[in-house]
Amino acid sequence: MARDPQPLKPVPVRRRSAARLAAIQVCYQSLMSGKSAASIAPEFLEHYAPELIKSFRVKDLDQKHFVSLYVGMEAEAEALEKTISACLMSGWTLDRMTIIERSLLLAGTMELCQMQHLPVGAVVSEYIGLGDAIGGDVGFINAVLDKIARSLSKVDA
Repeated sequence: MARDPQPLKPVPVRRRSAARLAAIQVCYQSLMSGKSAASIAPEFLEHYAPELIKSFRVKDLDQKHFVSLYVGMEAEAEALEKTISACLMSGWTLDRMTIIERSLLLAGTMELCQMQHLPVGAVVSEYIGLGDAIGGDVGFINAVLDKIARSLSKVDA
């Protein structure tokens, strides 16, 4: 009997991971189509969530976290983009990055800025892993989210 190379994370963590990936995908579709995330989310859940749920080995994604993310990313898009832009290296702009990386950074920034109940290290680590899974530049994602997290901790101090 073959065993998984790494043990599975606890179910609540996997449910939240699935919600994060779903929110990134909804944001991506929204940026690509110009449609609102709220109009995309139901169709996404109907057509793509079953495969996402299967791949994360959960019964359902964390619906509350999913909704909080995509609604928050859309409502706070301007502020989130400003925060991300302020943490980019000289010469970089939001328009220069891929739309999927932009979606991922919007979600990660949303969590770091608006969901202080979540551990910063866990959020950054999770988005680095998701970035790797979607083919993003892991070093770039890590650098931006780490800089955002550090800037927020200076503000909170």
